[in-house]
Amino acid sequence: MKSVSSCVLGLALLLPAGVIAGPLYGTVRLGPKPAAGVEISVACPKFDGRPPLVSAMTDVRGSYSLRVPATGRCEMRVRQGNLMGNSFEVFVSTNALRFDFQIDGAMNRMR
Repeated sequence: MKSVSSCVLGLALLLPAGVIAGPLYGTVRLGPKPAAGVEISVACPKFDGRPPLVSAMTDVRGSYSLRVPATGRCEMRVRQGNLMGNSFEVFVSTNALRFDFQIDGAMNRMR
C-alpha cells in the first residue's frame, strides 16, 4: 500500500501545474434574469479555431462550474442554440475562482 501512495504522489509531482487547476464557477445573467441553459466554454490560451478544453451548461439559476485543466490567461465564450457571443479573457488559477458576469441577447459579455 505504501508503494501505491508513493507512486501516486510521484505522478502528481510530475504533472504540470496547469493540470491541477482549481474550479472556475459563477453565475451568468441575461439582463436582470438568470441565463439558464447557456453553454459556457473555455479554451487556453485562446480558441484560435481549436475546440474548447471544457464546456458546461448553466442551470436554471444561471450557475455553472468548470474544472479547466490549465492555468493562466484563457478565453471564455457563451453560446445558446445558434447564437455564440464573442470570446473574452478569463484568468484560471490553481485556486477556486468565482466569475459572475452578465450577457446581452447576442450572448456577448456586458460586464
